[in-house]
Order: sequence, then structure tokens, then C-alpha cells
Amino acid sequence: MPKEIVIELIKIIPSILWVIFLLILLFVFFEPIKKVLIPQLTELKVFGIEAKFIKQELAKAAIKNPEVKEEALNQVTRRSQRIASIIQGARLLLVNDIPEEMTHVKRILHSLGVFVDVARTTQSALNMLANTDYDVILSDMSRDGIPDEGLRFLNESIKRRISRPTIFTVGIFDPSKGVPPYAFGITNRVDEMLNLIFDVLERTKG
Repeated sequence: MPKEIVIELIKIIPSILWVIFLLILLFVFFEPIKKVLIPQLTELKVFGIEAKFIKQELAKAAIKNPEVKEEALNQVTRRSQRIASIIQGARLLLVNDIPEEMTHVKRILHSLGVFVDVARTTQSALNMLANTDYDVILSDMSRDGIPDEGLRFLNESIKRRISRPTIFTVGIFDPSKGVPPYAFGITNRVDEMLNLIFDVLERTKG
């Protein structure tokens, strides 16, 4: 073998050894990297994107609630990130004759892995409750021109023994009236609405 070729081979031997060393390391630590490091990096990236999305959707939903301050929206966003792994896969029944009003809330819940089904009427909601195991119900109070239709729905679900923790949404909230009997909560604010949903899901899924 010519002397020049031998010299060149000697020069590249360290590089070849380094490549072999790195391949051995990758082989030995492949499973830990796949199971721990990659999910953590992906999770950080997803949470960053998700937090921005949630904050944007909250801001849009809070236009109707000018009293909701920036810090309240930040608090809900932070909490959603903390409990995302807990509430993922939960099922929520939205009972609302105008579900478009809850578009931003639905988007937030979907981004957190919560399944949202929609019922426009009390009868439809009762049928769905009888056939699906929901974790929480988000219902409007006034529906189809009946101011207390939400209460009728709640009482009927209790009577049929298919009730679930129920949160009511109202256009104007009067604190002096308190929370309706057997309801989990009532609010007209999007930040409080999500916190109430998170409260239920943390208890049932945590």
C-alpha cells in the first residue's frame, strides 16, 4: 500500500473512532432519550404555543366582560397548563341554544384535550346524558325564551338520576341570589367559567 494512503488513513482514524463512539452512545441511551428528553422538549414547545393560543381565545371571549383584568386571564392560562395532563380526555356537555356564543371556550377546551358535545335543547341534553358518561355540564340558564330553563334541565336530570356537576352561564349575574340549589356554580365571566370547569375536572379526573 502506498505510503501516502497509509498516512491519510492514519489521519482519519480519530474521526472514525469518534463516529463509532457516538453511535455506541446513541445505541445505549436511545430509550432514555426517546422516553424522557424528547417528550419534555416537545411538551415545552407545545405548552408555549398552547399558552399563546389560550390567552388569545380568552381575550376574545372576555370582550363581553370588560371587568375581567389581564391578570385574571393570565391566571387561567397558567392554570390550564398546570392541569392539562389531568383533564385530557374529559367529556363536557355544552347545553346552549346558541352554542356559537361559546366558540372561544370550546376552542380552549379542545386545545386541552377535552371533548365537547353540544345540545341545543333540554330534551336533547337529557338524551345525551342518559347515553354518555360526561364529567361536567356547562349550561345556559335562559334557553328557548324560558328564563329558568337551565334549572328545569338540572332538576329533571337529578330526577332521572343522570345529573353531573352543572355550571350555569348567565348574561347578568346577581351575586345576591347565590348559586342555584344543586348547581356547582354560576357566572357570566369567562375566567370564572373556566376555573369552575377546571375545579370539577380536577376533582373527578385528578
